[in-house]
Amino acid sequence: MLTLEQAKELLDDPTLSDEEVLEIRDQLYSLAEIIYEQWQADMAKKKKLRLEEKTHSENLPTSSPEYPPLVSA
Repeated sequence: MLTLEQAKELLDDPTLSDEEVLEIRDQLYSLAEIIYEQWQADMAKKKKLRLEEKTHSENLPTSSPEYPPLVSA
């Protein structure tokens, strides 16, 4: 976690009080947490879709009247 002094240095706004700097810092941490949780959810969805696609492709017939074998030219 950023210290008060580090946050003040990054914000570079001498008009902000210590309380305002701490509030901004805390809000940024909250935003970062939300973004990280959304990223995790997105990655879990992508992983699930990849597994479903893999399972689906493994269950496709290799040759049938509906799916004749591919012929190379």
